[in-house]
Amino acid sequence: MRYLSVEEIRNLREHYPAGARVELLEMRDKQAPPIGTNGTVRYVDDVGSIGVDWDNHSSLSVAYGADRCRSLVPEFTQTVRDQLMKVRDSGESNMLLVPAVQRIAFDHEYYELVLFIEDHRDSYVTFIMTGHV
Repeated sequence: MRYLSVEEIRNLREHYPAGARVELLEMRDKQAPPIGTNGTVRYVDDVGSIGVDWDNHSSLSVAYGADRCRSLVPEFTQTVRDQLMKVRDSGESNMLLVPAVQRIAFDHEYYELVLFIEDHRDSYVTFIMTGHV
């Protein structure tokens, strides 16, 4: 298991703050809530696990690297903006070629940007065209 850096933990905490709503995408546990269950984030611990109070009254954490959830209210955070600027500054793609930008973001482990584009493509394009979300 790879340990997360302080910056990676900070990014997780920024993307999944206490009170944020999430949806379960994958969990490898016999007692896991059903895929698609929504819940409320309680915390992100020092190893990157996301503590969630699931709507079905389960409280299993989402284990970093093994399980997956997504934010139901992804925001255009400073982390997303920074990652977007790094992709832009790399010159690897036209920023309006959205699938290419997502691939580059994924390859650079800019997962917050990947999720933001996936969930808010219109806001992404608006930002590229106008500089505002």
